[in-house]
Amino acid sequence: MHDVLTLVTGVTALSLAAWCGWAAYRDQPTKDWHFIGMAVVTLVALVQLIVGIVQLARGEKPVQGTTIFVAYLLGSFACVPAAGFLSLGERSRWGSLTVSASGVVLAVLEVRLYDIWGG
Repeated sequence: MHDVLTLVTGVTALSLAAWCGWAAYRDQPTKDWHFIGMAVVTLVALVQLIVGIVQLARGEKPVQGTTIFVAYLLGSFACVPAAGFLSLGERSRWGSLTVSASGVVLAVLEVRLYDIWGG
């Protein structure tokens, strides 16, 4: 995996977590600009998914196994959009808190992806 891409994904995820956490603290639901932030984080995760699949297709192998690596790649890609859909159903501060939690989860998944690859 590319170290810079992993770092960028983690930083954008934590930025989203802080932003939506601040909205939850102020008792606000997710708003349109939060969804734009979720789209940016999801786009970065999509780039990472594509890069990971390309590296696997070129024959590079993660240290801890391909199956678990692909599972973590797919989970990291789906984490924030799933929370975004959940926040649409919960139009209160808890929707913002759900998105905030997904940002933290994505950052943790990035650390684990880095470890699985052999970093």
